[in-house]
Amino acid sequence: MGFSVIYDVHEDVPLQIMEKSHIPKLLRNFFARAAQLAEWSGGRIFSAIVTATPTISAKFPSAKTVTVQNFPILSELAAATTSAYGHRAPNFVYVGSITRIRGAREMVAATGRVAKYRETKLLLAGRFSPPELFDACRADTGWRHVDFSSWADRPRVVELLSQVRAGLVLLHPTQFYPDAYPVKMFEYMAAALPVIASDFPLWRRIVTEADCGVLVDPLDPDAIAGAMAWILDNPREAEAMGKRGRAAAMAHYSWETEERKLVELYGKLLETVE
Repeated sequence: MGFSVIYDVHEDVPLQIMEKSHIPKLLRNFFARAAQLAEWSGGRIFSAIVTATPTISAKFPSAKTVTVQNFPILSELAAATTSAYGHRAPNFVYVGSITRIRGAREMVAATGRVAKYRETKLLLAGRFSPPELFDACRADTGWRHVDFSSWADRPRVVELLSQVRAGLVLLHPTQFYPDAYPVKMFEYMAAALPVIASDFPLWRRIVTEADCGVLVDPLDPDAIAGAMAWILDNPREAEAMGKRGRAAAMAHYSWETEERKLVELYGKLLETVE
């Protein structure tokens, strides 16, 4: 019996290397080119390549590449939709890796701006990287309006999503993020939350087609604060956005639709090695 080798690609590795602050700048280009060469070679040797986005797929041989996007499991997030939207506290949420280029400082600053004239909180859960970023965020006056948890398991994530008016996904316009499909945004949509998201062309298409959120400049805390205020000032429209986002997730952005591609690929590979 033979065997198959599958290369599972969740990130654009060469681009990601160029964003790694712990790698000296003079070495990043060398390592990125080495990764690019390794992936080019592997793409011609491996039995199949499974990628997380169409943009990454375009870098590999189309005949053996399948795009299986990391969309949320709808059933897992269904419980987040059960609490009445109008009865929720005027809060916002971000769950995930907390980094500078994921908008950590802008989220805290924007929350502080909104809190100057109305009650609000940012429910923030995840790990700060690097650790010094925590001190920088805590020094912002907006931190007084942040409810921070250093870690949240999946049931806790669902609980957080059920308590808020919108989800924030404010990644910076680096080389990598504008073409990435943000898992957090689709989780918010699946939880029937309107999104406040970075205004990248790809994300703009997703959000405007579903009419499920507000797009902003992720580097502008005032613009983010304005979007947060709009969500709070227009609860009916915001709730309708969340419902449309949930419908779009059910139709296009769920793991239930993606897993069939993976199972089909495994079936074909098994036929070739038997």
